[in-house]
Amino acid sequence: MLHDPAERATVVSMVATTAVGAAEIVAGSLFGSIAFVAAGMDALSDTATSAAVYSGLLIAKRPADRGHPYGHRQAETIALLLLAVVLVAAGGRIAYLAAERLLKGGEMEATLELFVIAFASIPLFAALASYKIRVGRRTDHPSVEADGYHTLSDSASTIAVLVGLAFVRLGYPVADPLVALGISALVAWWGVSLGRRALDIIMEASPGEVVISEIRKVCQSVPGVKGCHRCRARKVGSKIFADLHVLVDPKVSMDDAHAIATKVERRLRARVRGLESVVVHLEPTKVAEGDELEGKT
Repeated sequence: MLHDPAERATVVSMVATTAVGAAEIVAGSLFGSIAFVAAGMDALSDTATSAAVYSGLLIAKRPADRGHPYGHRQAETIALLLLAVVLVAAGGRIAYLAAERLLKGGEMEATLELFVIAFASIPLFAALASYKIRVGRRTDHPSVEADGYHTLSDSASTIAVLVGLAFVRLGYPVADPLVALGISALVAWWGVSLGRRALDIIMEASPGEVVISEIRKVCQSVPGVKGCHRCRARKVGSKIFADLHVLVDPKVSMDDAHAIATKVERRLRARVRGLESVVVHLEPTKVAEGDELEGKT
């Protein structure tokens, strides 16, 4: 039994997208719909990305060791990057199949079975996407949230397939490969977006000015703190690592200064969401004379 909500969401996703994706590919192959095959491939790529996300979550939970003193949080980022590569590759494959159909032609049937599968898939994908996005945000796992948006693209793909089926039914068979091309662009675009997000984390991009401002605000609320500066933070997987310089009265004892630093660390961990580690460097106020105590990073 999976107790972690993020892990449970990814496993539920893998089961659902595998079942729907297989059904769409089989139905598309039987009735000659390249758009349906494309939607099925999109769903199965969702299964692959969920599997990568799940693996990343498991590895990220491992405690720090001698070889990885800061833990294994970046495993989730690597999973996010692999997810991006899979999506771009899937988009390219779908585009190739669609272009081949446009050039060589082919027969397809807009049957009742295809309409039923499409109608049933749309609310399922929408509900699954909403579930993963909600869990990802609540547990602060960007890879799970991103996987949810990928599933949302499955829902959009199926809506496009449904529209294409309607046009085929009206006597416009070219609508089927054109819809498939649209799906390929959507999948590839989402892959590129996720790739950029993963690379930002690998390059230790800042979590944003809102987080930095919150760190400063919380720090200043601790009794004995005269100011703070050189505040920095970076994302490591789904967590935040930060360091800052805290100014204290030069007349306080070493024990009192240490107690202030400990209070700053504890309060930051309690109030800044996602903060995994913070390093506090103490300075007497006279050292920072001439520095800007606010807004300096």
